[in-house]
Amino acid sequence: MFRSFKLKFGIYSVALTGVLLMGFSLFFLQMIHRIGIDRTDRELRALVEGNIRRTQPRNHWARFDGSIKTLYGDEADRQFVLKVIDDNNEVLFTSSQWPAEAAALKPPAPVKSRAEVPEEDNRPRPFDQPQRQRPPAPPPMEISGPAFTTHGNWRLMAIRNPEVTLFLGMSLEPVHAEVIRFRNALLLAGPVALLLMITAGWLLALMALRPVRTIAKTVEKITARNLDQRISVTRADHEFRQLVTLINQMLDRLESSFRQAVRFSADAAHELKTPLTILQGELENALQAAADGSSDQRTYKELLDEVQRLKSIIRKLLLLAQADSGQMVLSKETVNLTRMIEDVGEDIQILAPGLEIQTALQPDVKITADPDLLNQVIQNLASNAVKFSRGEPPVILSLKTEGDRAVFRISNRGETIPPEERDQVFERFYRANKSRNRSIDGAGLGLSLAREIARAHGGTLVLENSAADQTVFCLTLPST
Repeated sequence: MFRSFKLKFGIYSVALTGVLLMGFSLFFLQMIHRIGIDRTDRELRALVEGNIRRTQPRNHWARFDGSIKTLYGDEADRQFVLKVIDDNNEVLFTSSQWPAEAAALKPPAPVKSRAEVPEEDNRPRPFDQPQRQRPPAPPPMEISGPAFTTHGNWRLMAIRNPEVTLFLGMSLEPVHAEVIRFRNALLLAGPVALLLMITAGWLLALMALRPVRTIAKTVEKITARNLDQRISVTRADHEFRQLVTLINQMLDRLESSFRQAVRFSADAAHELKTPLTILQGELENALQAAADGSSDQRTYKELLDEVQRLKSIIRKLLLLAQADSGQMVLSKETVNLTRMIEDVGEDIQILAPGLEIQTALQPDVKITADPDLLNQVIQNLASNAVKFSRGEPPVILSLKTEGDRAVFRISNRGETIPPEERDQVFERFYRANKSRNRSIDGAGLGLSLAREIARAHGGTLVLENSAADQTVFCLTLPST
């Protein structure tokens, strides 16, 4: 599963985006908290700005507390706390909710001087009208601070003038509630965002792998019969053009080598036919001229058998070379497959009279095929069943139609083919380990040739089962 590029791409994308999302979330939570604190500080300063710059009577701060309650309503007691101390360190006013943990709150540094007030300009101005003299307003006091600190759930501000030190606190519950709302929104939106990112990462991986899938589909269509196919370079992305070019060059080399090997097999098989035919004729003449029962006659007979075997191998190699090059010529006609299998069963009875043969053939199954090549397929399967059969249970031949296909199965009891070797039984010159001896005739080409003939007819030949000493081959062909 973890070998999937799409999965890795999606996981890496989600991990990276998740880390970034978490980082931005923490940053925004801190920013919201900081903005809330700054807003609280500005609000605290705005509340006391006009009151701290003037000399106020001692009972003013109780009225100031009442003004806050009037301004903020019933929740003011829970939102604000106030404490005022004069320059003699006497408490002028303290809210009932003043937090005990703020007892150690340090006031700002004392004010050393008053603010300088510019002298009044008494020079005469044109068109001045006599006005009633008003007492001059007292100059604003110089203040020290404000200084802000957080104690528990309160944001406290300390500010002083030459007469009093004022501590005003505001509850941070609204700020904390706002942060919690934003955090909860992130917790709800986070999984949705991650799901969307997973989907987006998966789609991006699919888009990124689209050229690779195109290359894979094109390469998948390339077989021994159409090695001339190539992957289009013009439609390939710039990043994949070099890869496509290299694959096409590799296919050129493979096609050249394959064509050369096929030509060699066909030419060698064709060239060997003539000398083997001459050798066969000479051995037949020598065999007839030799005295009956002599050692020469036995030698010629063995040599003639080997020549016949070589001719059979060469004929099969020639057919395989034609199949590889797509030049196997089929002379198709309507064939009664039931009758052909019955004839093969009779041949088995003649060649192996002690071997029991059972048949379960659907009558009158007809297909369109080359009768000679199809007969060779069935003969090869039957020959293998006879050669490798132990006798019990019997060799079973079955034929039936399944839809538009004719299905022929042949089974025998023999050596079980190991699972790791079952894909190799159709390879050329392959023979099972226990059959690699000259007592059992064959060159390991029969099954390979039978499968190629079946494919040329639009059918299949597979090893269906090889367990419990029962080997079953299945031939499927299009029916008429």
